[in-house]
Amino acid sequence: MNAWWQALAERERRMLLAALAVVLVGVFYAAVWAPLQRGIAVRGERVSVLRGDLLWMRGASVRLLALRAQAALHPPGGAAPAASASASATLAVRVGASARALGLYDVFEVAAGGDAASTLQLQLKPLPFASLLSWLAALQAQGIHVSALHLQAAGAGQVQGRVILQRQDSTGADSAGAG
Repeated sequence: MNAWWQALAERERRMLLAALAVVLVGVFYAAVWAPLQRGIAVRGERVSVLRGDLLWMRGASVRLLALRAQAALHPPGGAAPAASASASATLAVRVGASARALGLYDVFEVAAGGDAASTLQLQLKPLPFASLLSWLAALQAQGIHVSALHLQAAGAGQVQGRVILQRQDSTGADSAGAG
């Protein structure tokens, strides 16, 4: 091979080297560069599709929470809401049913003290602040109001703390039950 190379004229050697460079560039483009570019384009399209899916899911989750809250307040068939259907239902039962209706499971513990029929003190475990607001709004719509709320940050978008809830429809608990 070396003898053949040496037998070539200087001009022929330069032309062969230039041709070899062109072939190597072509092989590199066909075997490496083009597939990488196609992969990048495909991944970019996939990311766009997944971002669209994520936006749809976020919107759907908001609608789902709203529907759950609405279902807790107005069950199908025109019946009274399950949490307030019975006048004898305790405040703790109503609050627990409201939390479950919004998909909030194990977010509070009932603290000692208070009249369970008209006042309820809850120790809140870390939960998203937006979910807490939705839950308190649903409770307000059911005739349960917040008489005290103490919160502290528990992470990004998360809060924990203590809340005292009171029935608005309880008789004689307008000023005597605030404790």
